[in-house]
Amino acid sequence: MSKTNNLEIKLKEIIERKHLELNLGRDYSEIFSKIRDFEGNAIGQIGEEFAKEVIKQVTTIVDEGIIHTEYDVQTETGILFEVKTARKGRNGNTFQFNGINPNYNYSYLLCLGICEDAILYRIFDKKDISYIHKTKNFFVKQGEISKQLVQMNPNNLVNYKLTLNLKELFEASTLIPYLESILNK
Repeated sequence: MSKTNNLEIKLKEIIERKHLELNLGRDYSEIFSKIRDFEGNAIGQIGEEFAKEVIKQVTTIVDEGIIHTEYDVQTETGILFEVKTARKGRNGNTFQFNGINPNYNYSYLLCLGICEDAILYRIFDKKDISYIHKTKNFFVKQGEISKQLVQMNPNNLVNYKLTLNLKELFEASTLIPYLESILNK
């Protein structure tokens, strides 16, 4: 069985367990379709648990951040991951990753997009996030992507959101090799 299949099985187990825990009784036919029943915090918990399972396949985790830390995962080499998870929006083409604080101390921002039938991701190096004083806004720039981080609420200078579309995310089959390239530098 491939690593990608193992990851899909692991995510399905996490979603199923959380679905039962929250007593959400609907049944859907797609592998991850129950994700649509969860509210934002549960989706975030599912994503963090899944990210930890994936990272453990590549390296050792020495700290699994708690709610009030500036990261969610610290590896044995000191690399810090902040994990943000979103399900596909109502329009079917975008994911809104909420609660991003560009001032937090992390090495990489791992964005997980969960569709009913697929896991997608994008990893941003903290160096990809910059503040442009002229416009007084934070931006994420990586390759062809240049996206503004938007305040979650007016005058909220702490929590931002990032909207990515399907074409800006990668298939989960490349997640482990990508993490290996980051973690084995």
